[in-house]
Amino acid sequence: MKVVIFFALLAVASAKRLFHQDQVLRVEPKGYQLKVIENLGKRFPNIDYWTDLSEVRPVDIHVPLVYLSAVKSFLSRNRIDYEIFIEDLQVAIDNQKSDRPTQMSLATFDYNVYHTIDEITAWMSEMVSTYSFVNLDNVGASFEGRSIDALRITLSTSSNPPQFVIDCGLHAREWVSPSTCLYTVKYLVEAQPGSAEYNILNEMEIVVIPIANPDGYEYSWTDDRMWRKTRSDTGHVCMGVDPNRNWDANWSGEGASSSPCSEAYYGPSVMSEIEVRSQASFVGGLSNVQAYIDIHAYSQYWMYPYAWTRALATDNPTLGVIGQNSVNAIYSVHQEFYFAGPISQVIYVASGSTVDYMYDTLGIKCSFAAELRDTGTYGFTLPEIFIQPTAEETFAGLKVIANAVMAGTCQ
Repeated sequence: MKVVIFFALLAVASAKRLFHQDQVLRVEPKGYQLKVIENLGKRFPNIDYWTDLSEVRPVDIHVPLVYLSAVKSFLSRNRIDYEIFIEDLQVAIDNQKSDRPTQMSLATFDYNVYHTIDEITAWMSEMVSTYSFVNLDNVGASFEGRSIDALRITLSTSSNPPQFVIDCGLHAREWVSPSTCLYTVKYLVEAQPGSAEYNILNEMEIVVIPIANPDGYEYSWTDDRMWRKTRSDTGHVCMGVDPNRNWDANWSGEGASSSPCSEAYYGPSVMSEIEVRSQASFVGGLSNVQAYIDIHAYSQYWMYPYAWTRALATDNPTLGVIGQNSVNAIYSVHQEFYFAGPISQVIYVASGSTVDYMYDTLGIKCSFAAELRDTGTYGFTLPEIFIQPTAEETFAGLKVIANAVMAGTCQ
């Protein structure tokens, strides 16, 4: 009997996580209600805050079916209105991507679908073999031994051109982030002489990391579509660390969690995650980085330091101008509104973030963090039909940063 029970538990533990009839609720807490929403997570630890607690922005909460009635009653008792944004999360997940043959060739690669890590790895290899001005560079390795790689793209003849690092896929479930990185590379390599993109490549080097958290990304495909963290074994029941709370930037401070089961778990020690250490070493080893952006989803923000404190960065005036110019350029493409500003003021205080480390420790003046589409209708389940428009508008914003680098603003 014990053997039967053991294998039954093992089967449950290894089964792909499903989300049938789970819902995503939106609340807009004010005043004391913010504390009530925080206590909601303590009472129901298996709910998942898709957006962090804030009085200035809506809070989206993924509620598993088993807790749905109790959570709604809790909100009603505390006179907190809620709106159902996603009626059935599993339906949304099933509708997010299309069934298709595997795409392992650049000739058949479709940028308008979400891709597995194996497909992206093959695509990177073919990019290098197809375009002489594209080179593959190793960033490091993941906890499970997967390679973290970057594409370095330039037409510059300078021995030390200014560099712009674009980081995607740090949070595993944010699939539109890697897809946008792939499109960004496509736009650059296909640039025609005389175009803005061609001029950018003549003046600088663009360094693109499509998947900064490969273990988590793979797991979000195979086991748990809503997986966010790394896959490291920290010695607790819950695995993984939030790689955007693990950096040496007021690590373990406000806006990060000491709970290993929290999506914002800051980890057992500062820079404990090999993915974080690898990227810190890689970017720190580049010779002339003048701009950096960490691309996430969702909420439509274009932000800059600081995240860990509400104090303004020394370069706030410059970053504010670039940020506003970026969101203006983004709006001009598909008339989508993005908000610009310091992270701690636009959304929330978050200690241990990538962008603060890049700004303070590595001294990258033009450091940014983006949250792409949408504003909550689909959240992390953004359908493939929105990949291209998201990439198009994001690229417009990225070109503003690149132009700032070329103008000498980011030195």
